[in-house]
Amino acid sequence: MNVPSLYFHPDYLDAVRTGRKTTTVRFRDPVEVGPVSLVFEADEEVALPGVVTRLTETTVGRLSEADAVADGFRDLAELHGRLRYHYPDIEPTDHITVVHFRQVT
Repeated sequence: MNVPSLYFHPDYLDAVRTGRKTTTVRFRDPVEVGPVSLVFEADEEVALPGVVTRLTETTVGRLSEADAVADGFRDLAELHGRLRYHYPDIEPTDHITVVHFRQVT
């Protein structure tokens, strides 16, 4: 059985490995609950076994400080900055998915 991949910027590898990052915000990137390969693309690809446990639909403007901390950021301003980095055209009214995941050991 092929396990779908959930791709991450390599900057987030340590935060996922240590459990500081347990969510990721996705914009126009369909994800399903179930087993996944957490893939970090850098000079060498790193893939960790994981599982998506829950999906929460919301808008950028409704994200909270708690969402930012679960996503591995200091605060909401940092999360918003990273969202604009990854998705330059994202707006506060855009619908996004908060993907809750964990590593499987």
